[in-house]
Amino acid sequence: MDSVLNMVMAGVVGLVIGGVFMYFANQRKNSSESVQAVEKKLASYQQDVERHFTKTADLIDNLTDSYKQVFEHLSESAENLLTEEQIKNQLINRRSREVTIKYLKSAADDKSIDSTESN
Repeated sequence: MDSVLNMVMAGVVGLVIGGVFMYFANQRKNSSESVQAVEKKLASYQQDVERHFTKTADLIDNLTDSYKQVFEHLSESAENLLTEEQIKNQLINRRSREVTIKYLKSAADDKSIDSTESN
């Protein structure tokens, strides 16, 4: 009877040890899968950041090109439409101001007032 009890006890201890071993082996597998999922998510995020900065750089390049075109247009128009004296006066008037749409609108309004007063 003792040998049967020893065998049962050995079987129970074996099952417990086997269960503990399987539990830790399963945890390690889940941990490995979890690390892989995090690494995949990080790689995806890095690609998103790279695409964001690439598009931002392209948009800034487009903005710079547009600014150059506007500046060239204004320069050519000033040369073609204004006299040297008018250009000098504009430069003096603009010395401490930034070019804004509001300024351009007020300048256009001033011209229309001057033209109606001279008539």
